[in-house]
Amino acid sequence: MKEQQYSYIYDGTFEGFLTVAVICLRQHRAPASVIPYYLAEGSGGIMVKTNPSDAEHLYSVLGSVADAQVQQNCLDYFLTCACRKEITLFAYIYKALVTGPLISEDYSDPTVKLVRQAVLDLYREAQSVQTDLCFTEEGGLSAAVIDPKNSVLPLIRNQVLRREDVEDVALYDRRHCLLLRRKGELVSLADIRHLAVPDISSPDDLITALDSGNMCWKMSGPEMLHPLTLKSMWYIAS
Repeated sequence: MKEQQYSYIYDGTFEGFLTVAVICLRQHRAPASVIPYYLAEGSGGIMVKTNPSDAEHLYSVLGSVADAQVQQNCLDYFLTCACRKEITLFAYIYKALVTGPLISEDYSDPTVKLVRQAVLDLYREAQSVQTDLCFTEEGGLSAAVIDPKNSVLPLIRNQVLRREDVEDVALYDRRHCLLLRRKGELVSLADIRHLAVPDISSPDDLITALDSGNMCWKMSGPEMLHPLTLKSMWYIAS
């Protein structure tokens, strides 16, 4: 597939990336670059509004043309810290659509090797982070802060939220600005980099920030929502 001249800026979510991928596949051209909004300052590019229907359709097609393992590889690789991961992931998706399920076993392909190794590193780190988690409890809130290389919260969220000894749990990934929160029956995994909160480097900092009210948002239905709440497709891996 030939490369086009356009660069794209997306909202940083998996669904947002898949929306860009759909646009490029329809044009039969690979993107010059795909950049999350928080890294796009000063760079030119086309802002893409996330289309959940397009994203879910592409994800479903990957499952039917290739297989569930390819779907999982795509989602997992998106959580890694790989350099230019969006470009590699687009190439992997295109190869999967052309090759089908055999792509999962084509270890001679450089793109497949990159994806496979990065995903293995992701799961190793997720296991390590989960094992080393240390919570601080204060006023009924159990809080912890992590600084992982990869975005591991979607992988360990269920294990964290499964705790029955406390009602209020907060786990913050300071590198990726992601907050996993359970308060009673309400659960959210959210990108909070747009909120005006100080640097959070310890559980005590997290408890103070939550107590200050700066990290509060409207309650709606089963989840706490704000403009960049990470949607359900982020939860497939967990």
